[in-house]
Amino acid sequence: MPHIHLTFGRVASRYVDVRMTLPSNPQGWRLSLPAWIPGSYLIRDFAKNLVGMVAETRDGAPLPITPLDQQTWQLPGCDEPAIVTYAVYCADFSVRTAHADSDHVFFNGSSLFLRAHGLEQQSHQLTLDLSTLPDTWRVATAMPADPQVPGGYRADDYEALIDYPFEIGEFEEVAFEAGGVPHRMVFSNPLPGTDFARIARDVARICAVEIDLFDGAPFDGYLFLVALDGQGFGGLEHRDSTALIFPREDLPMRGESAVSPGYQRFLSLCAHEYFHSWHVKRIRPAAFENLPLAGPAHTRLLWVFEGFTSYFDDWLVRRAGLIDEAQYLSALAQTVNRAVRGKGWQRQTLEDSSFYAWTRFYQQDENAVNAIVSYYTRGAMVALMLDLILRKAGRSLATVMQRLWQSHGAVGLPEGAAIERLIESVGGLPLGEFFADALRGTVPLDFVPLLAEFGVRAEAVAEPPFSVVDFGAVVGGDDPRVARVQIVFEDRPAAQAGLAAGDEIVALDGYAINGAGWQKRLDRYRAGDWVSVTGFRQGRLRQWRVSLGASVLNQWRLSPSADSGTAAVTRRSTWLAVADHVVGRDE
Repeated sequence: MPHIHLTFGRVASRYVDVRMTLPSNPQGWRLSLPAWIPGSYLIRDFAKNLVGMVAETRDGAPLPITPLDQQTWQLPGCDEPAIVTYAVYCADFSVRTAHADSDHVFFNGSSLFLRAHGLEQQSHQLTLDLSTLPDTWRVATAMPADPQVPGGYRADDYEALIDYPFEIGEFEEVAFEAGGVPHRMVFSNPLPGTDFARIARDVARICAVEIDLFDGAPFDGYLFLVALDGQGFGGLEHRDSTALIFPREDLPMRGESAVSPGYQRFLSLCAHEYFHSWHVKRIRPAAFENLPLAGPAHTRLLWVFEGFTSYFDDWLVRRAGLIDEAQYLSALAQTVNRAVRGKGWQRQTLEDSSFYAWTRFYQQDENAVNAIVSYYTRGAMVALMLDLILRKAGRSLATVMQRLWQSHGAVGLPEGAAIERLIESVGGLPLGEFFADALRGTVPLDFVPLLAEFGVRAEAVAEPPFSVVDFGAVVGGDDPRVARVQIVFEDRPAAQAGLAAGDEIVALDGYAINGAGWQKRLDRYRAGDWVSVTGFRQGRLRQWRVSLGASVLNQWRLSPSADSGTAAVTRRSTWLAVADHVVGRDE
């Protein structure tokens, strides 16, 4: 059984020291570090942060280490246990890797723990030596503790070993039960006065609704690790826990009762990552079984896993009774607006968006809005439409999730049309044409009539920066000397005039301009006006003439329709109903 021992004497220099003990093996051991972390589809080359790797026998005889590639090494055969030591530089403050300093330590096992090929299915023992850390620091993780070993933990296998994030430091902790299962929330670096009791009550409602949806929790306990900072946002799912980063200013303070937009976003983030405990960590693409951690695991099904989850997250917050219909529809409109922005949806299918996640989605540039579509947001739109279609037939997308959990909770979902057939069987409807357009086509998703049947009005409106005229680009920045072109939309005025992302505009019609004053100045013009734009590209002075277009209907607003019939209102009430066991919200 592999045994990994961590020491923390150099965290102020951002190093965590690792010692790994392996059993004897006359054939030697092949060791590797994952190139990516499950749930985040980008090759991150974690091995670049390993420093000073050496190996020796238990008796101290050195063992040569032969590199096989950038993240794989070979140890020679040895008739006694081998010990491998190395340091890991931990400087990425994110949910995906590892971060260590004099304030705390956070890590994912995929950044620290070597895989011993051939021992992946064995239990792994982990020991944390906290003797060099402050006495006030505590450990938060969902990994089962080993009661026989001080500072000891045990994972069933290597995949489990790298699936438990750790937070070590000073933090606030609250606990609650949902569905009879204990839950904990750990908050690092919160503001004084943060209302942790309210947060626990609210998140407990969301968890209870999700457990009810799937008819039971798949774990014996669950942990939310919440790192708070100034403006970070994100989350990463694990089987029995999640790691989140969120702006501390957006959490509610004691005495507040309203659900602010920022706090609503936090609740949706919690709902999203918690949903993944079923849908991604257990129901998962067949391509994610026996994970190929040395390289990409391609699937065309991320629209199911991330898209469906992105639809359910806001809906679950509403289902838990934490927001009203108007707040939910506002959040749904934001999802729709992100999905239809630019021309990417005309260039890339939803299945291709999933397949190329490793490069095109996770490595976006300034042209992404013109070239790709998000399997999160367009996937959520497909989920919305499927939910409404199924509800008209007396079922729902929640019914699909229940069926999916029953059929694929322990067996990977195969590529191809299996999910389409399952959805059709739930609804008793032929949906082949819908799937062809929505998943393998680049046509508009006709969601407006569907929403109307549920008493929701969808109105296209012009919002800044295109509410008065269309320049055809997003321009701004904090530099007081220039206005920087950030995004250029294809086939619109800025692109037609030859402007490109990265251009630095210094004058509009001969008068100096910067990012802060750009929009106010531009809104003085009218559609059809020609403007002279002066700027720099790669240090060379340039001049452009731009013919401003008419305002663009660039945003959707969703609201309950005042003239809906009784049937539509009934459908909407059922769709957006608060679950029976969480009516209202405790104050």
